[in-house]
This record gives sequence, structure tokens and C-alpha cells, in this order.
Amino acid sequence: MNFEGGMDQASFLNRVRAALAKSDTANARLTTPTATADLEARARQIQADAFHRWSELFSRFSVELEAVGGVVHPAGAADLASVIGRIARERGLTRVVTWSEQALDVPGLLARLEAEGLAVEDTWRLGDSVGGTGRVPYAGIAWTEVGLTGSDFAIADSGTLVLQSGVGKDRLVSCLPAIHIAILRPGQLLGSLEDVGILLERESHQAPPGGLPRVVDFITGPSRTADIEMSLTRGIHGPKEVHVIAVS
Repeated sequence: MNFEGGMDQASFLNRVRAALAKSDTANARLTTPTATADLEARARQIQADAFHRWSELFSRFSVELEAVGGVVHPAGAADLASVIGRIARERGLTRVVTWSEQALDVPGLLARLEAEGLAVEDTWRLGDSVGGTGRVPYAGIAWTEVGLTGSDFAIADSGTLVLQSGVGKDRLVSCLPAIHIAILRPGQLLGSLEDVGILLERESHQAPPGGLPRVVDFITGPSRTADIEMSLTRGIHGPKEVHVIAVS
């Protein structure tokens, strides 16, 4: 039997074995103490730069996100609820589903949103409402009009949000409602996709068994779909609006 390029079976199998040996060597290098220390050092430098370069990165992020139809709202921490309330009221919306308050890491935010006149459901309570299974019913998210999430990371180069699924962080909150609002803080906004990859790799090394997110979503602006005539429509397969509230 002839294989690739007319090689005989023995030559082909030897080539496969050599490729596998190279792969094993590369994988071993990734797990050496030196490689792990280098990864940690690079991750720490990226995080330090993210704080120091906030203004520069935020300016670039805003330009890129607005270029793809997103909206950026600079705000103080105390103004979060009022900004979210204003976005909803301007569109005649009143129903909001959120990540859990713990995942949002803004104590008291849900109560302040209710004081703004919004009907608020967080995914933690929705999960408890179906017998404590922790599984959030699709309908419980789909009936809402606004989805509120935090951000794990964001990429200045492309105006992209990076969201990891996890406890109290159902990914459908950013996918099903018509409006997606994300909270972004200094330290979460990075320069490039490569920077995000390094921090995600560091997290994968540090995570306990079963502790990795099931899904990592990269969201660049509203959902966009073009038909065969290239007529662009927003919101067919996801939110038609994406708002980022940048808290500084």
C-alpha cells in the first residue's frame, strides 16, 4: 500500500512516530518549572500593564467597539445602576437578567436596579427556582429584555469582550436577551488576543480539577448576519445592542 507522496507503509509510520515524539517533547517543555515560572512572570507583567495603561487601552477599545456597533459608557462605580436604568428606559425596557451578584462583584447592585424600576432576575435565583439544580431554564432568560454581565477580560485591539462561564455566570445571559450590557473594570482590559491567551493559560494551570470554564465567549459587538445579497441585519442570532459600562 502506498501512502503520502508514494511512501511505503514503514516510512509513513516512522514519520508519524517522529512527529509524535516532537509533540511529546514540546508538551514536556510546557510543563517544566522554568516554563511555568516564565508563564507566571509574563502574566504578572500583562496585568501590571493593564492597570498602568488603562487610559490608552480604553481609548483604543472604545474606537474599536464603536466601529462594530457597540456603545461605551464611562461611569463611576456609584453610577452603575443609574446608567443601566437609563439604557433600559430609553428603549422602553424593564426586565433584566443578570449574572449572580457575587459574580458581578458589585454589592447591592441588584437592589439598586430594582430601585430604578427594573424587574431583576439573577441566574443564581433562577437556578434555585427549578429545584435547586443550578440549571437555568432557557425561558427564564429568554423572557427578559436586558442581559447584564461582568467581563473576565476585554481586548483593546478589537473591541472584544471575553466572558468565561462558571457558577452564577450563565453564558446565555449574554446571548439571549436583545440588549447585552457588560461591566468592565481596570485590569480586565488588555492590549491583545495574545495577552488574553497568556492569562487564560495561566488560569488553566492554576485551576483545580473540574474548575475550568466550560465555555469562553469572545464577543465583538452586536450579533450580525448578512443574507446572500450581503444585507446586514443585527440581532438575529444574539443581542442587537452591546453596551459596555467602563468603571474607572
